This record gives sequence, C-alpha cells and structure tokens, in this order.
Amino acid sequence: MAEKINVELPDQDYYEAEVACRNACPVHTDARGYLLATVAGDYERAYAISRATNPFASICGKVCGAPCEKGCRRSDVDEAVVIRNIKGFLTDKRGPETGDLITPLTYSIAPGSVNPELNGKSVGVIGGGCAGYTCAHDLARLGYAVTIYERWEKSGGQLVQGVPINRLSRKVVANELASIEMFEHVEVKNGVDVGKDITMEELEEAHEALFIGVGLAQGRSIPIGNYDHPDVHKGLDFLFDFNMRDRWDLSAKRVIVIGGGDVAFDVARSALRSGSPEVNLACLEREHLGEMPGSKDERDGGRREGVVSNDGWGPEEIVVENGKIKGLKVKQVARVFDDEGRFSPVLEGESRLIEGDMVFMAVGQASDISFLEEAGIEMTPQGGVNVVNEETLQTSKSNIFVGGDIAHGPKLFIDAVASGSQAARGIHAYLTETKPLKLKRKITFKDLPEYGRTSGYVDEEREEREELPVDPAKDPEFNTTLEYAEAEAKEQASRCLECHIHPTFEADICILCGGCVDVCPSYCLSMKSVDRVEGGEDLKVLAEMEFGDMAVAQEQGSVMLFDPLKCIRCGMCAQKCPTGACKMSVNEFEDCFA
Repeated sequence: MAEKINVELPDQDYYEAEVACRNACPVHTDARGYLLATVAGDYERAYAISRATNPFASICGKVCGAPCEKGCRRSDVDEAVVIRNIKGFLTDKRGPETGDLITPLTYSIAPGSVNPELNGKSVGVIGGGCAGYTCAHDLARLGYAVTIYERWEKSGGQLVQGVPINRLSRKVVANELASIEMFEHVEVKNGVDVGKDITMEELEEAHEALFIGVGLAQGRSIPIGNYDHPDVHKGLDFLFDFNMRDRWDLSAKRVIVIGGGDVAFDVARSALRSGSPEVNLACLEREHLGEMPGSKDERDGGRREGVVSNDGWGPEEIVVENGKIKGLKVKQVARVFDDEGRFSPVLEGESRLIEGDMVFMAVGQASDISFLEEAGIEMTPQGGVNVVNEETLQTSKSNIFVGGDIAHGPKLFIDAVASGSQAARGIHAYLTETKPLKLKRKITFKDLPEYGRTSGYVDEEREEREELPVDPAKDPEFNTTLEYAEAEAKEQASRCLECHIHPTFEADICILCGGCVDVCPSYCLSMKSVDRVEGGEDLKVLAEMEFGDMAVAQEQGSVMLFDPLKCIRCGMCAQKCPTGACKMSVNEFEDCFA
C-alpha cells in the first residue's frame, strides 16, 4: 500500500504564510504590496506600503540585510526578487531623500497619529540609533514626550559610526532622523554620556519610563598569539575613526582583517580607502558552502575593489619578528559547525602565513553597559541585559525597557527597528496598564475571473543594481551603487510571483477531468483519492460534511492537492477549466494594530 500524503487544509494562518517575504521581515513589511504597486507605476502607494511598519525604510533600501529576499519564493523557481533595491528606488522617489520630511510620517500604521494630543507622560530613550529612534517615533505618535540621549555629537549609531559613507550616504541618514525629529515633542540631546554626564537615577526621576538601545559599538578580540601587539586593532575602533574622526593613513601598511561578516568587509574596504596597498581577509567560514556571514553585496564589492578573501582558514597566531608584525599564521578549517549546527570550529591540515603589517579583528561586538548594572538592572551571564518579558522587552526594573543588539545580540538594522517598535508598545502598555497592541491582518478573499499573466515575468532574470568602478584610495567616499532606473525597477518588481494569488476549486461543478493538472507547467497540482491523503481531524470534518462519512469519502471522494512552493501563478489552470470550477483567487491584506 502506497504511503499516505500529509496535507494541510488552508486557513488564515496558511494564507498568511504563503506570503513568505512578508513573514521573513522582522517588521512584517508587505514587500509583495509595494512590488505590485511599483509595477503599476503607483509609487506613492508603493512607498507608503514600504514605510507603513518601518520608519527607516530609506536606510533599509540601501543597506538592509534583506531577510525578505531570503524568504522570497521566487528562489524556488530561480532567484529571489531584488526586493531591497526596489525599496531603494521608491525611497529616492518619495522618501525623506526628496527633502519632504513631513509626508513620510503620515504613512506609518503604528498606533496613534502624526498630530496626537500629548498625554502628559515622558519617556527617556538612551541611544540614538535605529532602535532608539524607532521607539521615539512610535511613542511620539501616541502622545508621549520623548527625549533621546545620545553619547556622540551625531545621532545614527552604527549607521554613521560603523557603515562606511561609501555604502550609505550620510544625507540619507540625516534626513531619515530629521523626519522623526519633526515631532515637536521629540527632543534629542547629543553629547550626553549616560552614567557620566547624567545618572540613571536622574533619568528615572525625569521620565515615567526609559528605553535602552545603546547598541554594540565595541569590538572584541580573540586571544591568539601576539593579539596585544600595538599594530593589532579592533575593527570597530578603526571604522569609528574612519567615519567620525580623522582617517588613518595606511599607505605603508599591508592589512589583514580577521572575520567574515559585513563588519569585516567594511573594515577591509575602508582600509583600501585609507591607502593600504594590500588587504587580505581571513575567516573560518567557507564561502562555497554558504557559511560566510557577510552579505553577497559586501563580498562582491570587496572583490571588485581588491580585497583578497582567504575563506576556510582559521587564525592561529600573529607572527612577529624584530618587534614588527610579519603576518598571520592560519590553518585549514575542517569544519565550522558540528552536526547539530552549533559553532564548533575544527582546524586541521596545513598551515600557511598571510603576510601583512597590521591586523584588524572583526570577530564580534560588545557594549559598555556598566551604567545599567549600577542602576540595579539584572544582567545575563553573557554580559547582556536580562529581558524578563519578551513580549514587552521589560527588564528586571518594571519602568526600564531594552531593545536592539544589547537585548538580542548583533543582528540586522531591521531587527533593531522591530525591537524599538515592540518596546514602544510595551512601554505604552506599562504606562496605561493595558495589554500590548499587536499587528493584526484582515484578509479579504475574492475571485479573479479575468486573471492572466504574460510569460515574461517567469523568464525575467534577477538583475542587481549597476556598480560603477572605483579606485577606493582616490575616491574613498564615492558610492558606486546606482539605483534602478524606472524601467528596471518595474521590470524587476514584475518578477514577483504574487504569492497571495492561488487556484481554488469549487467541488460541486468540478467534473474531475484533470485538465488543470495536465496544463500546469510547474506540476503544482495533482488529483488523488481521499484514501491517499492524511489531514488529521480537519480533513475528517470536511469529508463528513461532503460525504456524510469518512469511509464513504475514502471510497468515492477525490481531492485536489496544491503545492504553493511550485506554483508560478500563471493562471493556466483556471483558463483551461471547462466548467469554471477552477478559479484564481486573491487574498488581500489590511494591516493594523489592535
């Protein structure tokens, strides 16, 4: 007897899960929505959708790690849609980049409004990065007076301290921050070092609640031989000087960077821009196995500019002769992760020397949060802040909340945005003694009788943004990336598979001819007898509704199976159906907080 096929009966959760790009995004931005609006040429609506849950849409259009693309189901056909780059095109057209700082605020669906009545309560935000500004944005919409305390003279956190200017225009960052600062009841105090210039006790007296989002701005080292040599530096310290202070002259230094993430590539590419004649990157993770944490953009950009990637080589010792660094001794990597996927590198095989004069370590991040310990906030054994309520991001002190990297470890900018928004809802719940508001989706179903698509969208290949050649030493601030032209943006957006559209079947008029199955180009449809499938209690209930008894259903009934991972939404099944039993249906989403 053939093994039974496990099936899932569609419900609201099923239809939500179909739009995988949306679910992969930490703030659940409806990428599908703004892609389709882009194809239609409705750029205002497209931008509004991209900004709805994300006050840093412009930043994400430039440097986001794009988890939405990792979720994109187009990758099951060929390659994911270039979602981030299309957002960059939209924000250039409608975002704060245009000089209009007010209008973008009106597109947010966060609770509250752009012009709320002040509620008489005040919240202090420590840290002027993505998490802090997002929290301030969402609280301001609810009528809270918000004061942001930022240690440095420039706000932006790692957006200005860590990301090199050649990757992210400082004007884009400044405009995004300035838009949020347009709320009259948002005040920013730069140059205030909490714990030195002002105490936590004073802040608790000044505000009804506090949010901590200071990020991880300190680099880590690995204790290999000679790691304390004066020509061994933390990569983040170098990036801070590159972006915020005087740039180093590396014209006489061959640089070695230890690490394989985006920070490591930022350090390597910034070293070239500081004049280094040779930059080598050494990392444990192997690129051909998909282990390297650095994004494809960074890896490709580094290679174009001359960074030599030594992946699959683990650092053993920094070799010093006559008081000067000679190079980095590395050993081949046998494995990076164990059988359960845990980081557990094993070095074995040959060793070699990567020659160089200066070493930068880009192997992790930390933060100076001693001021929190002094305030009596519980810390984790790993040195982070203990989050006692994961829903509200509350700490051990009920009036203090935390978000961003110090709460969850180093993640993407969009993760910091998500935690800032989550904390704002947690603070509001705490101060109003209510339950936290949650993002809700209203789904509306309707048939599409005239649905049909040309085959071009399937044949269209993924095309990245054009990259201009650059001499990094001569043009250290030159951004080589060109945003899409309008035609390219529409073309790339049209590759969206429209996962919210799917075939549905009306059993009463289906004649079981199998025409829909025969015509399907992606083999996503199949017809089976009921006795061939297993669907648990839901299937039993449905079978009894149709046949009166499960046994009768297994003897007489048939089911149509649909695989959404294979479907390319061509609509040929509906066009082929002689009775109209097969239709293309759409589930439209409306987001709100409730």
